[in-house]
This record gives sequence, structure tokens and C-alpha cells, in this order.
Amino acid sequence: MSSPLYNLSPWLEHYGCMVDLLCRAGLVEEAVELIKTMPMSPDVQIIGALLSACNTYGNVGFTQEILKSLQNFEFQDSGIYVLLSNLYASNKNWADVRNVRRLMKQKGISKAPGSSIIRVDGKSHEFLVGDSSHPQSEDIYVLLDILTNQTYSEEHINTLC
Repeated sequence: MSSPLYNLSPWLEHYGCMVDLLCRAGLVEEAVELIKTMPMSPDVQIIGALLSACNTYGNVGFTQEILKSLQNFEFQDSGIYVLLSNLYASNKNWADVRNVRRLMKQKGISKAPGSSIIRVDGKSHEFLVGDSSHPQSEDIYVLLDILTNQTYSEEHINTLC
């Protein structure tokens, strides 16, 4: 598709910007129609913008089409699969949650564990969710439990006032 006035053809990034703008405006159906008319396949950013809008606006009508497109394309980004799975889960659509997770397994895609990095005395420490390999992990988890309990106690006291 070339503009007759300027003799320019939009790139994938231009379509991505338009899809993102339509999605942010809540015009999910229009975004889907634009994707269908694109002369090239959507990339992970376009699918991600569409999924995010479906999640924000509670529009699950297009998720089956998105799931089919994930089966046809070789997206390796776990984020879109996780977002789609979470969207299905929030709507209690457990069969499709299983389908997405099965598709991830078939494609060898796994969600990277969450992590945090802190710097103490000039030394960086990385923590992964559920990881106990840090040499001081036992002490760290004890301290986290203390902080968690203290936080809940203070929240309870604040709600009584």
C-alpha cells in the first residue's frame, strides 16, 4: 500500500504505531481490522499491544484469532503468551489457558522468572523468584518474613484508626 501523494509505503513500525494508538483509544475492533489489512505479518509488539488492549478493555472476543495467529507465527517472546494466558484466566476460561500453555511447551517457550537486583556496599545482589542459591538466602528469607509480618501488623493497626 503506497501513498499516491507522497509515493511512500508504510513500514511495519508505522502499522505498529497506528495499532498501538487505536488500542490505547479503546478502538480494539479498528485495530484488528487494520492488522488484517496489513501487507505483512504483525510482529510481537503489534500482537502485544492488541492483547494489552483486550485485557484493559475486557474485550476477549478477538483472543481466539490471536491464539490462532500465535500458532501460525514463530513468536518466541514469552510475554505475549503469558498475557494471553492471564487474559483467559481472568475470564475463567481454563481450557484456553491450557491451550496457550500447551502451545508454549510445544514451541519450547518458557516464562523467565522474576528477579530483582539490589546494590549493597558497592556489590550487586540478584534475586530470582523462588531461588535459594544465594549464600545468605536463609537469613534473607527470615528477614523478609519479619518485614512482611510487620507490614501486615502496621496495615491492620492503620485500619483500626
